[in-house]
Amino acid sequence: MASGSPGTRTGGDAFSINPAGPIDWGALAGGAGYFDEAHFGHDFWAFTGRTPTRYVEVRRRFMREHPGHALDGWPLPVD
Repeated sequence: MASGSPGTRTGGDAFSINPAGPIDWGALAGGAGYFDEAHFGHDFWAFTGRTPTRYVEVRRRFMREHPGHALDGWPLPVD
């Protein structure tokens, strides 16, 4: 497992997700230094309040409902 707090690692990962296309969760988790997707998913939920999949669903809905919004490229805050 990579060093650093879950929020530090996962925050950068949330910024790097492109919700407009397919997401390779294994590659994203490995690139962030996680041994497996389960640990990544746990830290991601702890940071965002959502599972990675749910987070992307919410981002995609936001992009559909607010096209061209200034926050299109930013992670969404927890509701």
